[in-house]
Amino acid sequence: MDQLLNIATEILAELWEIFPYFIVGVAIEAWVRTKKWHLKIRKALTRYGLLAIGIATVLGIVSPLCACGILPLTISLILSGLPLAPAMSLLVASPLMSPAGYSLALKNVGPALANSEVAGALFLGVFAGVVVHIMERRGFDVLNLFRRELPKGDFHDPDYPDEVLRCFCNEMFSKRVERDGGGPVSIYLAKMWEGGVKVGKYLILGVAVQVLALHVIPDAWIDALLTSGNPLAVIGLTLAVVPLHITQITATAMLFGFMDKGVDSSTALALLIGGPVTALPAISVFITLFRPKVFLLYLSICISGTLLVSFLFPLAGF
Repeated sequence: MDQLLNIATEILAELWEIFPYFIVGVAIEAWVRTKKWHLKIRKALTRYGLLAIGIATVLGIVSPLCACGILPLTISLILSGLPLAPAMSLLVASPLMSPAGYSLALKNVGPALANSEVAGALFLGVFAGVVVHIMERRGFDVLNLFRRELPKGDFHDPDYPDEVLRCFCNEMFSKRVERDGGGPVSIYLAKMWEGGVKVGKYLILGVAVQVLALHVIPDAWIDALLTSGNPLAVIGLTLAVVPLHITQITATAMLFGFMDKGVDSSTALALLIGGPVTALPAISVFITLFRPKVFLLYLSICISGTLLVSFLFPLAGF
């Protein structure tokens, strides 16, 4: 009983230490959503050709969506005419960073790794777009991406026939406040509440996992995985975390308590990039809707991009 109380106390203490960064990040994210900057940029993506790869990457970093949340949006953009290259950039970059994610990363893993995470997200987004563009130039068929013809219509329509792609954002608390005539301040606070709940649950999960790990995993095991810098450990960690549903918030929270042990930067980046970039739910939807060649291209980009960031960025001084 005493040990459980100690664990709970440690979790609460770490959450309290992180709390100011949590509030700042959630507030900025709610402001971006209230001003609808991400929607305005998204509408312009189809007009910029190759430049859309960079724009989609930046949009992905600003947009507070995980791998599962960005996939239906990306599919809708493809159906509305967005080329596959910038669509893949958006799909890969979006789960890796957000305003709240960066604010919490500053506290949890420090400015150096937080900035490396941003740079890694930018690199991976551009990398994904360029790889797809090159594949397209060399004969990759971008006209037959889906296994079946998807129903026409708006994904936000409650009667949209495909339940996998149907969006339920109209049921969100902030949308109800807006429909009920709420003013800008009320809508902003509603969006901040939504973001706080979404980010908070992953933050609590990450801190809880980290505190429990410190109590139950032998120090020698932690050192071998997190501090040794062994290339095999980095590769193994990448392959292990890529399919797991580890958000950017959870990833930095998991590392928070280990930073004083001298976490190796390659290992940290493998978790920070490989964990959020995709997850089994997103992979399952991808397999269901897209042809195998598109899925294999997507998964190859996620894994190879994570390994490139993990090994090359520390050598480059990030």
